[in-house]
Amino acid sequence: MRPMRWATALSSLAIAGQGVAYGLAVVLARSLDVQAFETYAVASALFILMVPLVLQGLDKYALQLLPALAERADWGGVRAYLRWGVWRTLVAALLVGGVVAAWAWWFSGLPMASRLALVVCCLSLPAGALVHLGHEALSALGRAWAATVVFRVAVPGMALGVFGLWQLGAAAPSGAMAVGSWGLAWVLALGLVVWQLRQVVPGAADTADCAAEGPVWLARARPFWTYRMAQVALAQMGILGLHVLGTSSVAVGAFAAALGTANLALVIATATHRVFARQLSVLLERRDFAAIQALRRQRLQWLVLPIGVYLAAVLVLAPEILGLFRPEFAQEGATALRLLAVSVAFMMLFALAPTYLKFRRRHGWLFQAVAVAAVVQGALLWLLVPRLGATGAALAYGVSMGGLYGGLALLAYRELRGLRSLSEPPP
Repeated sequence: MRPMRWATALSSLAIAGQGVAYGLAVVLARSLDVQAFETYAVASALFILMVPLVLQGLDKYALQLLPALAERADWGGVRAYLRWGVWRTLVAALLVGGVVAAWAWWFSGLPMASRLALVVCCLSLPAGALVHLGHEALSALGRAWAATVVFRVAVPGMALGVFGLWQLGAAAPSGAMAVGSWGLAWVLALGLVVWQLRQVVPGAADTADCAAEGPVWLARARPFWTYRMAQVALAQMGILGLHVLGTSSVAVGAFAAALGTANLALVIATATHRVFARQLSVLLERRDFAAIQALRRQRLQWLVLPIGVYLAAVLVLAPEILGLFRPEFAQEGATALRLLAVSVAFMMLFALAPTYLKFRRRHGWLFQAVAVAAVVQGALLWLLVPRLGATGAALAYGVSMGGLYGGLALLAYRELRGLRSLSEPPP
C-alpha cells in the first residue's frame, strides 16, 4: 500500500482509538470529583514522563534499525535486539518505578489518595513501557496496522471496560481506580503485543552478540531518548506547573482536559508518522532527495483537510467540548483549548523535521533547540500561570513548542537543500 493510503488508513484507525480514549477521559471527569480527577491527571502526567525514561530511546531506535534487519531477513538480529531491549526496559522500569513509589508512599507528604494513585501508576510502569516498545517494533517490522489497533484502540477500550466494572462495585470512584484501569489494560495489551511479534518474527537463533552490540545500540538510541524525554517533559510541564504553582484543582483539570482534546489532532500525525519515517529512512539510504521532497509535499497536502476541520471545530466549539468533561471546565479552559489547538496544528505540519534531523545525526541542533524551548516554557509558566491559570500554561506551551518546531523545520530544510546541492553533478 502506498504511503498516502497507509496514512489515511492509520489516521482513521488512530482517530477511532483516540475517540475511545477521549470518551474514557469524559467518563472519568464526570465520575470522579474535581480533586480525584486532578490526582488522576497528575499521576497520568508522571506515568507519561516515566515511560520514555525507562525505554532509554530503544523504542524509537527500533524504527531505524529493525526495517534494515528485516529487509536483509536477519531475523536473528531482530530477535537479539528485541530480547535485549525488553531486558533493559524491564530492569529500568523496576528501578525507576520502585524509587518513585517509595518516595510517594513514605517521603512525599501527599494525601493518601494521591500516594495510592502514584504507587498504582508505578506498578503499571513495566507493562506500559514494554507495550510502547512492542508498538514501535511492530511498526518497524511492517505491522503498523496491528500495532495501532493494540496501542490506540485496545488499550483505552480495555481501560474503559475495567473502570466500568470497578465503578459498579464502588460507591465513590477514586483517582487510584482510574490509574489502575489503565494499568490492567497495559497488562492485557502486553499479551496481544507478544502474540503479534511472535507471528511476524520467525524463530531463529540470535545472530547479534548482545554483550558487544548492546553498548552500540544504547549509544545510538541515546539521542532518541534525550529528545523524546525533552518532548514529553515539555508536553507535561503545563499540568505539573499548574499543580506545583498552587492553582486550583479546576484549573489543573481544565488544562488536562484541554490538552487531551488538543492531542486528538496530534494523534493523526503520530499514527501516520511511522509510515513516513520508515519511507524517509529508505529514501535517505538511497540518497533520493527528489523523492524526499515529494514525500514531504504529499504529507503536507494530506494534512490540510484534517487540520482545517479540526481547527474549525475547536475554535468554534471550545466551551461546549470542555463542558462534556465538567461544566466548570468550560469557562476556565476554553481559551486554553483554542491556544493549544493552534499550537498542535502548527506542530503537525512540521512533525517530520525532527525525525529527519535524527536520521541525519544532527543531534546537537536538536538538543540545543529543545533546551531553549524548555527554558522558555519554564520561564513563561512561572510568569503567566499565577496570573492566567490554564490560559497562561497554554500560552507557555504554544510559544515554546511553536518556536521549537518552526526552528527545527528551518534547520531540516537547510540541511536537505545543502545535501541535494552536493549530490548534484557539476554543470
